Amino acid sequence: MRFLLLTSIALLPIASIGQVATIDTTVLRIDPEIAMGSTTRRVYKEVNYIPLQNSEQCIVGEISKLVVVDNYFIVFDRGLDQILIFNKDGSFHAKCTAIPGLHKNATMVNNFNFNVFGDFAVNLMNREIVVKTRLDHENLFVFNYQGEFKKKIPLMVNNNIKRFWGFAYLDSNRCVYTGRPVALQNNKGSKAYLLCISDNFSSNLKEEIPFNPQDIVKERYVKTTLDGPFYQSGTSGECFFTRSYDYNLYLINVKGISRVYKMLLPLYYTLPSDFLTDKNKYNNVDYLNNNRQLVYSISDIYRLNDCLFFKLNNGQYDNEKIFLYQLNTGDLLNLQKVSADEFSCFLPVINGNNSIQACDGKYIYSSFSSLELFDANEANKDKHPQYPPLLKKYFLTQTRKSNPVIVQVKLQENR
Repeated sequence: MRFLLLTSIALLPIASIGQVATIDTTVLRIDPEIAMGSTTRRVYKEVNYIPLQNSEQCIVGEISKLVVVDNYFIVFDRGLDQILIFNKDGSFHAKCTAIPGLHKNATMVNNFNFNVFGDFAVNLMNREIVVKTRLDHENLFVFNYQGEFKKKIPLMVNNNIKRFWGFAYLDSNRCVYTGRPVALQNNKGSKAYLLCISDNFSSNLKEEIPFNPQDIVKERYVKTTLDGPFYQSGTSGECFFTRSYDYNLYLINVKGISRVYKMLLPLYYTLPSDFLTDKNKYNNVDYLNNNRQLVYSISDIYRLNDCLFFKLNNGQYDNEKIFLYQLNTGDLLNLQKVSADEFSCFLPVINGNNSIQACDGKYIYSSFSSLELFDANEANKDKHPQYPPLLKKYFLTQTRKSNPVIVQVKLQENR
């Protein structure tokens, strides 16, 4: 199935966000209902299952965030409040265990908002893991790939910088971040910005995507996706940004927004044009609950060569939300309709819940809990899968309670 692909036209954002300077824009016309399916052998060139070492020193409850760098997997486990570093073969390498001087309140032990490790970004050029925590709004904290604490980075640009959400590094110094809701709500001027780009959070500030907070319902303009909103595809100096209620995918480099992928969905899936501005007409929760087909955010955005990966988030479908769009042909593939076969040993490849979690420029990555893989193994016993040695050993020596398994996937060049 082919879809219209247009390039180099003016950016047309949702009107209530505000005017943006003309930027190269790629328009994608996407209809989820007619996305194609396939089999693992036809879509994937490689599927490698990499169990993470299972021992007391490196217990992983969940892979909340995954970054793939050099020879390492960097895993953020939000539930157990830790960042672990594994070698590419799955063996344990190191762990970021504590930030000097910070201690979680015992009464908040089950509250993720007060974890020691709130989020992290990787400075690829400096080989650093930069940690953000709500226990200290004045600083970021830097670890090396050995899990060793190195230094603090003071947050001194302005009042807003101490209350930001996601962030990412574009080179050794230049970083991008998005404003925290409280800071945006308290903006006393007539204009606010969704994105800020600076040198190490201290100088040479550039702001992007202006809008007037007075014109947008407060409960809506401050929202961003919970699992982002920045996604890096392994290309040095670039990342994607996305936010809730916005069908624009912003590609960012050290100079600012370099390109926008504007997604046009059928009206059946599209929010009304005045959704962000009319509070009386649209009750946020009730309206979306009563119109569960509406896409309220696009997340998990990665680009690998001519393939653009993304997830459409709405309340209607369970796991059939993860797509691959071929930019050079316009073909659309639903990755949840790619059926497992002997090439993947009849095991699932892309986790419908975790989606695609990382891209290093060569491979895409997803992950499964051991419970999920052991259930799949049991369900497919009658097919007599021929497991490679690593998977055979995994199923013989591990259990449903063992550490998660990372799936490394390379696409076929001609699908």
